[in-house]
Amino acid sequence: MSRARTVDDPSRLSIGHRLRFLAKDSLLYGGAAAFNKAFALVTFPILARHFSVEDYGLIDFFTVLASLFTILMVFGQDTAVARFFYDEDETASRRRVISQSLSFQLLVLAVILPLAWVASDRIGTWLNPAPESRLLLKLVLLQVPCLVLINFAQNILKWTFARARFLTVSIGSTTVSVLGILTAIAAFDLSVVGVIAIYLVTQAVFGLLGLWFVRHWLVRPRDWQYVRPMLIFAIPYGIVCTVGAAVPALERTLIVEFLGSRELGLFAAGAKVAMLIGLPITAFQIAWGPFSLAIYKTEDADRTYNWVLKLFSVVILAAVMVLTALSEIVIHVLAGSAYAGASIVVFGLSLGLALEATGWITAIGINLSKRSYLNLYAYATFLAVSLTAMMALLPFFGLAGIAWGALLGYAAKTVVESWLAQRAYPLPWAYEGTVRLGLLTMSAGLASQIVSGTIGRAAGGLVAAAGALAVLAYGWTSVLNAHDRLLIVQAAGSVRGRRFFR
Repeated sequence: MSRARTVDDPSRLSIGHRLRFLAKDSLLYGGAAAFNKAFALVTFPILARHFSVEDYGLIDFFTVLASLFTILMVFGQDTAVARFFYDEDETASRRRVISQSLSFQLLVLAVILPLAWVASDRIGTWLNPAPESRLLLKLVLLQVPCLVLINFAQNILKWTFARARFLTVSIGSTTVSVLGILTAIAAFDLSVVGVIAIYLVTQAVFGLLGLWFVRHWLVRPRDWQYVRPMLIFAIPYGIVCTVGAAVPALERTLIVEFLGSRELGLFAAGAKVAMLIGLPITAFQIAWGPFSLAIYKTEDADRTYNWVLKLFSVVILAAVMVLTALSEIVIHVLAGSAYAGASIVVFGLSLGLALEATGWITAIGINLSKRSYLNLYAYATFLAVSLTAMMALLPFFGLAGIAWGALLGYAAKTVVESWLAQRAYPLPWAYEGTVRLGLLTMSAGLASQIVSGTIGRAAGGLVAAAGALAVLAYGWTSVLNAHDRLLIVQAAGSVRGRRFFR
């Protein structure tokens, strides 16, 4: 076997052992990616206490903008590489897939970024009225090539199961950024511009390191055989990823326009706490991609898919209610009393993320059928419902209206993409229990917010805690059947020490 080819094969495992495989990679790959995504959470208490609420909102705004621009430049190529990588059996062909995709991404950067730089002064002023906006936008544009390289390297290392190098890029970049910010705060009077500059330097270093780590997969492109089919496959994913990244930016733009810079800072704080639910979601998503594709040809793939759907929905929806119950306490501990009230957005945003993650499971048929354009309909629904609901609810409910608007958009997206996936690649999903569990969670969260607004936040937290217990009890007794529960017990009993990570 070639040195470059180190792909494991979960398709040969039993369902119980597949659970261990998925859990292991969720902790290794997904955990590292989640830690990297948690960078904003790691720095949240540091920046929130060092800067004013308004300045913290500005940092958050341009950080979200950097993510949006990066997704625009990648435009679905990461998903396309993953799909075509597994279609090829020869290492040489896989290298060509990877190299041609990277070359195309670099070409797009070379064309688009100079144009954006020329227009950056005008765009920066239009995006945000703060005096530093033009300089901050220039720093964001310089970040984009670095972020593209990091994204590219992480994906190749993930799909090729290069665990140690993946961890180095993911965790290393986060750790160095945190240390840089801590040092700058201790030694200097760190400014908003300084924070974005530290991000830029760190991302440049780890972007180049990641490229070095995947050098064995890179060859000089002698033709563009894979570019056209990958581009056709990637365009719908590029559009949907852009829409997904654009909604957080639109949320913040609406808040600046209609509520003000202080509310932007409060929303940023609440969104960071809601992001806690994104950590296990990211861990799961990173492992679920290669796992689901590796087993889809096996006879019992549908049983494994259903098992994952039920277990994941129970765990993640219960976690949403626990986070809602603790959100006010978490915000007070991390950011202080200046951010009181930011917890109002936590339930809506976190449940929205949980529903989207559940939809990734039930929408696997779109990817398996290679009819990626179907995602466009789901994300068009998401964008239309989210923006309509936000604009309708914002005048009456303020920040809570933004969060509930996003939640309604995520719910609509999950329903549409699951329905389309069934038409493209039918699978015998056990929808009913998961749907009832989602409705129970939404009802408990709404009751918690009503009690918080009428009686007090402490009482609302107690209602949310009761909701978490109800979700767990219903999930264990009604969503999971006896065989499911037995598998969980057996898998938990087999996960011990080195056997798990072997």
